[in-house]
Amino acid sequence: MTLVFYCRINSLDGYNAIALNPPVKASKRPNFSGFTLVELLVVIAILAVLATVGLTVGPRMMARGKATKSIENLRQIGPLFAIYAADHSMKIPPAKATTIQQDGTTKDVLWHETCLTLLFPKTDPDEFKTEEWWKRNDTFLRNPLFETSAKPRGWEPLNPGYAINEMIPENLALASTGTIPSHDELLSSSVPLAALGDPGRTPLIAPCDNYFFRYDRDQIKEFENGTLKDLLIEGKVPILFVDGHVESIRPTEYIARKLYLVPIVPGP
Repeated sequence: MTLVFYCRINSLDGYNAIALNPPVKASKRPNFSGFTLVELLVVIAILAVLATVGLTVGPRMMARGKATKSIENLRQIGPLFAIYAADHSMKIPPAKATTIQQDGTTKDVLWHETCLTLLFPKTDPDEFKTEEWWKRNDTFLRNPLFETSAKPRGWEPLNPGYAINEMIPENLALASTGTIPSHDELLSSSVPLAALGDPGRTPLIAPCDNYFFRYDRDQIKEFENGTLKDLLIEGKVPILFVDGHVESIRPTEYIARKLYLVPIVPGP
């Protein structure tokens, strides 16, 4: 539509016609913001890669974290033995002590329960034998690599994943008397630190699926498969020695260095 206006201007013609065309508004098109098909495919591909990385790297990082904690726990166990020895005539705690209760009954106290009484002096020691207590308390006396579902023996309050060396009292008895005491006598033995001629070569605590270990030529083979294999860290066994240092050793090296015969066999 054209509008015609007549305007009088200073000219000889008098009136001139001026045609005005009204401005035409541009039609508005909808502004779509989103992904194109190619962009969507790129995003999907990136998400797939991230998911794959998460499935592979995530478990590795968790396993590495547990391995690091397993070794750090051993370092924290060492001072507890020093505290115990200072209060018990410089002896290390037995693997299993038998105590007499007020009612005349007896109760077994395992080495790690003895250590727990030092950490939690106000807690009833009977609670240390319950799974509920271990669920409520994150203590370094539990090996993070030892699972409840492990076979043939899994985690339980009696087997926290760390064990004390049964060969220490056995080797000492064999050297002094020429005979080996019964298994129960070995477990109940409290060895004086003075009897250990080379604390730096005497294994004290190591990962195991029981509360005591031997790691002689027979038991060391269990690291080839089964539960003990899962407790290895990069193919090595972390060992806490009597002097307090921690060393990671391959099972074959443990035998080659004759550490299962210490404290009797002299060092190289």
